[in-house]
Amino acid sequence: MTSILTRRRALGLGAATIGGTLLYAANSRAVSGSAAKTPWEWKEIQPESIQERAYLSAWEKIGCMYGVLEAVLGTLGDKYGAPYNTFPVEATVYGSGGIGGGGSLCGTVNAAGMLFGLFAKSQEDMFALCGEMSLWYEKAPLPVYKPKNPRQQIPEVTSVSGSNLCHVSSTRWANISGQKLLTPQHFERCNRMVADATVKVVSMLNEYSRGKMTYREKPNAFSEGCQACHGPAGVKANVATNMSCNSCHQDPHNSAKP
Repeated sequence: MTSILTRRRALGLGAATIGGTLLYAANSRAVSGSAAKTPWEWKEIQPESIQERAYLSAWEKIGCMYGVLEAVLGTLGDKYGAPYNTFPVEATVYGSGGIGGGGSLCGTVNAAGMLFGLFAKSQEDMFALCGEMSLWYEKAPLPVYKPKNPRQQIPEVTSVSGSNLCHVSSTRWANISGQKLLTPQHFERCNRMVADATVKVVSMLNEYSRGKMTYREKPNAFSEGCQACHGPAGVKANVATNMSCNSCHQDPHNSAKP
């Protein structure tokens, strides 16, 4: 709650919550009587063509999840109508700041998962796409996108999160850039990342719809070592994750003392 209110006050946007419930206007898009059954048909988008829309949409709500989904589904809805314009995009503001400001899953990864859920032809495909996106996010130096007219000036530096968690990603950028978090500069960084993530997820869906999706990402060597014993197929079988282990954990088998 505090972090959400801090975000809103920082930009003079007014109160954002009452009694813990997000207030947002009803979606202006036309909604049909019944939701279209998934999977929806994916229509190819030229990825770079919606970067600016993603960046500006993220600023509209200070919403990373919202920014990705509005750019993708808004673009499809504007061109093709239903079912793309029936999705209640404003409901995804909850993903901001790692789910309601909690610092957990980054809203851009959350948004990608939602899109894969709408367009993937099977649950197996959806999970594979989610894993690819999450691991890409962990390893990619971000942000890359440079807006045409930046809302805020920030140091032109990138950081590698090593995690799909908002608080890890943001803190690593803060340490490298020298900027403080929950400031307009921090939001500028995250909103540029929204544009980067939008390009990635659209590129993936373009490949997937052509039947040419290549899964390139895998956990790092440290994490693969952990999974060999602790993963579902290991002797211990007491860890279920596809995240990098060493973003939070040191090697418990290393007995060397500092």
